[in-house]
Amino acid sequence: MKTMIECRNEEFLRRCAAIFEREYKSGKVLPIDKIIDQVLAMQPRSHYLTYDTAARRLHKIHRLGIENVVKEDIARDMWRELQTQIDEYLAQYPKRSFHKALSFVLNYRRPSRFYISRDSARRIIAPNIVQCLFI
Repeated sequence: MKTMIECRNEEFLRRCAAIFEREYKSGKVLPIDKIIDQVLAMQPRSHYLTYDTAARRLHKIHRLGIENVVKEDIARDMWRELQTQIDEYLAQYPKRSFHKALSFVLNYRRPSRFYISRDSARRIIAPNIVQCLFI
């Protein structure tokens, strides 16, 4: 069984390959960094977090503060967006619990973008660059 990170990375790679293929068919070859930038700005299909991981991390963030729990800026943005989506759900349905809100958001809402650093994106795509060239 694949982990959530592996699923996210597969979606990221599929989107990179789709952009490369589209541009290649029109006679262009985009630099990998431009492809990465385009894909990082896309909306993924999922948050790619398990309920347990998200609940544990959000509770820890509430207790200790995001700066003490999450070190990377991009990860902080991801957790803030997830919390915002939960807060919006609870504002719409005030009698629902945090747990129901988190479950709803993870199952039915999507993040606004891929929360992957550019360096990580390059590491994800690097072993697959040759495959993209022979589409």
